[in-house]
Amino acid sequence: MSLAPQTEVRGRQVELFAALVVALTVVRLAGLHFSVVDLFFDESQYWAWAQAPDFGYFSKPPLLAWIIGASQAICGASEACIRAPSPLLHGATAFLIYAIAQRLFSARAAFWSGLIYLLAPGIVFSTRIISTDVPLLFCWALALLAFVELRSKPRWTWAVVLGVAIGFGMLAKYAMIYFVACAALAALMDEDSRRLWRTPQLWSALAIAIVVLSPNLMWNAANGFVTFKHTGDNARGHGLVFSLPQVAEFLASQFVVMGFITFGVFLALLVRPRQYFRDANLRMLMAFALPPVAIIAAVAFLTHANANWAAPSAIAMTILATAVLVMEDRRGWLMASVVIGLVVQAVLLTGDHIADRVTIPGIRNGDVYARTMGWHRLGDDVAVTAKAHGAHGIAADTRDLVSSLIYYTRDSGLPVFAWPPSIVPSHEFDISRPLKATSPAPILFVTECPLPARLEAQFGSVTSLGPVTMVRGPTSRRSFSLFLLDQPKGVLGPLAGCG
Repeated sequence: MSLAPQTEVRGRQVELFAALVVALTVVRLAGLHFSVVDLFFDESQYWAWAQAPDFGYFSKPPLLAWIIGASQAICGASEACIRAPSPLLHGATAFLIYAIAQRLFSARAAFWSGLIYLLAPGIVFSTRIISTDVPLLFCWALALLAFVELRSKPRWTWAVVLGVAIGFGMLAKYAMIYFVACAALAALMDEDSRRLWRTPQLWSALAIAIVVLSPNLMWNAANGFVTFKHTGDNARGHGLVFSLPQVAEFLASQFVVMGFITFGVFLALLVRPRQYFRDANLRMLMAFALPPVAIIAAVAFLTHANANWAAPSAIAMTILATAVLVMEDRRGWLMASVVIGLVVQAVLLTGDHIADRVTIPGIRNGDVYARTMGWHRLGDDVAVTAKAHGAHGIAADTRDLVSSLIYYTRDSGLPVFAWPPSIVPSHEFDISRPLKATSPAPILFVTECPLPARLEAQFGSVTSLGPVTMVRGPTSRRSFSLFLLDQPKGVLGPLAGCG
């Protein structure tokens, strides 16, 4: 059974798909409202960046900070408002996937592709948080739609869309550069894609992308290319390890990120392509699905890799796998993908609402929400203590603490600083919020190290205010020591002791 491109979309199917996407997005927004999960410190960091809009930041390009700033202007600074762009953008991405699949195959393939993407376990998880992958996937899907349209008939309108999508995708996350590699591979696998590389529209699109990215390039040039260096350091990790188990672990994680059935079909096509790759559209989609997975698998072998690093593959992979399942009329597998996603969605919606009570006995770190719980209460306790002792500011010595205290003490009016690092900064706040001898004193210092002697070398007055406990779940706790610091002895430097 062959799937030919269709130009007419069945009205009922479009209406049903739109209704499902809107309903699911509304449920997800409601879930954010009823969630008790605190911001993870990465999310707090992105919010802090949004308070000082710029063309770049230490570890990431600026688009996510801009998006959070816009959401805050409309909705406010609550956790739900900060995360609200995530389900909205994923919903929009699903519509783009529908458009791509309908253009290449049929309305039926489009319906299932958009729905299966929206209910992939990794996407379900992503809709609950705000991260750089969210705008990246939207930009990737928009760029792929433009590429598909240009591949069919080069038009300047779609060339502009492609250039803008790639440029803003790079402003979301530098992994967007994989798109160019995918387009190059498509030229090797597909005559229509190869022909596109010979048109002025494609090269003009790449030029537009560079123009869109140029403010960030100039920001990096003015700041020692700090984001590029950090990205490279993050990929290198702790050096070369040459680990096949890490490759296996990364590939296993893709069953969760992409969807169990979607990634399984993708692997099956790689092992036994059979007659499917006689279809030029399927070959083109494979070219846009394979490179991110292959590149990150190689990175996992050499150093390490996170499960989400190959996330851009999800767009083409979902359409590719779904098209094959539709070709074979595997309705059971299509429904199974949706049912699995709905189950994951229900579990996470419920878990987020009772996160402060969730624990799974008998497993290590049974408080499954421990990493994202307790920051709100800790911020409140620190702010109250700081004001009670007349502190004029708050400082901490780790990125998670600084990020979270910036957000969760935002109503106190007290500035939050990062303790001076070594010569090489390790995060944005080492640059934008360093604690200095000239910072307003006294300072309330929050640290996991209880030793006052290391502070007395740099401050004439060091007063221990005792510990504060961060409750992270029914069985999880994290203790911090509080010190009131005054009378700095000179230029502040890195702290010794406590590792």
